[in-house]
Amino acid sequence: MTWNEGAGTVSRTFDNWKESDEQNRAFLKLSTQWSADAYDQTWKQAEAALNEVFDPDRHYGDEHVDIFDDAVDGLWPHDYHWLAEAAVLKNAVSSFEVYLEKGLQEILQPWGLTEDGQPRRIVLKTGGYESPTWGTLVRAYTLLDQAAATLTVSVNSGDVKRARSLRHLLTHQNGELRSESAVAEWHSDHEEHQPPAYLGGRVTLGTQRVLETIDLLGAVVRQTDAAVWSFSPWGPSDPKQFISQLVEKGIAEVVPR
Repeated sequence: MTWNEGAGTVSRTFDNWKESDEQNRAFLKLSTQWSADAYDQTWKQAEAALNEVFDPDRHYGDEHVDIFDDAVDGLWPHDYHWLAEAAVLKNAVSSFEVYLEKGLQEILQPWGLTEDGQPRRIVLKTGGYESPTWGTLVRAYTLLDQAAATLTVSVNSGDVKRARSLRHLLTHQNGELRSESAVAEWHSDHEEHQPPAYLGGRVTLGTQRVLETIDLLGAVVRQTDAAVWSFSPWGPSDPKQFISQLVEKGIAEVVPR
């Protein structure tokens, strides 16, 4: 028996990630469709409102622009799409990180031991936080790669680093490009109807960039889950040696059950 997404031979964590992935894609698609219809309708309503009261002696003919602006509270389509795209991209990266954490938990959860007559369980070290650090996850999956000898994509590949850097830019700088090097790094020349990146402006997103990013993360998840599933309670591999290495290297620890 081998990992097979189509047959459902996957980890439970993968199923959870896939649901989130599908929701992200649906949200992006529906937001694009519904907002286009709503903005178009609002624009027509603004034009109709002006036509009802239009007086050539008092109006210039473009007052419907202000009517539209008031109706959408100043949130024009480009800004709306940017916010929706940023939300999807940030959530996709976070879902990827959650998958990595819970994938390891799925392997560790069934295992425990007894010390001084007391039951113990094995968990990832978190340094006092709710979740392990990114460095802890990378170290753990490096060991999993060695144990499984099946991973062909690193969870810390160049594509993953770039996706996480973009999420960081969106989260901590609201997408603002604060240097010429940032403008050069995040310039996108393959997005239609997108303004060019400029110093002090926001990073260009667009549906294509967002979908490319979540596709790349999805490819890493699928490669990784072959090993996660294999060492999980549902797979054929014995995880004892891998778990022992996690503890020996200080990535996991034994705690009271």
